[in-house]
Amino acid sequence: MTLRVALIAACLIAACLLAAAPPYARAQSLDYRAAQSPDEAVERIEELGGAVRLVSAQGNSLEVDLQFASEKLRDEHLQYVLALEHVTVLRLKRTPITDKGLAHVAQVTSLQRLFLDHTAVTDAGLQQLTTLTSLRDLNLYSTKVSDTGLEHLKELKALQQLFVGETAVSEAGVAGLKDALPELKVSPDRAEDRRRAKLVLAVAEKLLGEAETQISVAAKDLEELAPKEEEFKKAAEASKKVADEARRQSDELKKKRDELAGRRTEAEKSLQEATKKSAAKPDDEDLKKQVAAQQQQLDEAQKAAGVAEQTFDEAKQKADEAKAKTDEANSLHAKANNAKKNHEVAEKILNNAKLRMKYARAKLARLE
Repeated sequence: MTLRVALIAACLIAACLLAAAPPYARAQSLDYRAAQSPDEAVERIEELGGAVRLVSAQGNSLEVDLQFASEKLRDEHLQYVLALEHVTVLRLKRTPITDKGLAHVAQVTSLQRLFLDHTAVTDAGLQQLTTLTSLRDLNLYSTKVSDTGLEHLKELKALQQLFVGETAVSEAGVAGLKDALPELKVSPDRAEDRRRAKLVLAVAEKLLGEAETQISVAAKDLEELAPKEEEFKKAAEASKKVADEARRQSDELKKKRDELAGRRTEAEKSLQEATKKSAAKPDDEDLKKQVAAQQQQLDEAQKAAGVAEQTFDEAKQKADEAKAKTDEANSLHAKANNAKKNHEVAEKILNNAKLRMKYARAKLARLE
């Protein structure tokens, strides 16, 4: 039977036995007995109320969970973990282990995550963990460690995350450790939390300023524009009529301009043909007269086209101005119509900004 199959079967059997056992049996202390094989080590761990499981279905990394072993666990029991290979996670939360037990943990050099929260380990115990060069996550929440212990952790170059809440660790100690391990994230990190709180406060101040400006504009619109909503509506409707008429006239003049431009083009072609014929027969007086007549027609067409172009430009300018006035009138009417709603929205934004500012200041005050 492979270790993987044995682990699965053992977990199922142990769970059933533990559930069926009377409370007094579960609380009994078990003496350490050396394990002669990995399977036997798993059995011993499960007898203590712990569990051994695969970290993932794809790999062979193991997680040893002893956080529910409670008072049955002793420092010497951690020797069972040494009989297993590829242990990357060890959970010892709320167990009665001491610095003596960490001497065994220090030999599990494959460890990547170690949970020692709510235990009695001290700075002396941390000194033994310098052999765990693959350790990435370490939880020391509510332990007896201090800045002295953090000095030993500077040797753990792979360490990425550290929890030191409810300990004697100081802000200066955290700063010194982060100087040695720049990529390390520590929780809590008062210096980093304070830096972030200041950034949040700066953003809150900016948002509050913008909200105050917005409410000022909205209040002015509500006071000055809202009462004139009907007036603006009528002005917008009247302006639209003027704009529509100006656009209609502009469109008609454009058609006339294009028509006269077409006549001018035809006159130019006719003149070119008459000139060509007259050049072929320079002594033909009739052809000369035709050239003169075509020239006169072209001059008249050009003059009419010029006048039409100018008239159209003026009409188009008036139409554009009328449209601009209409757009302005519509904008005023829309602002007047939405003034109350916009003011209500602005009030909500302002209140939220004030609340955000209050929380930001309070958080920063707690960190100062």
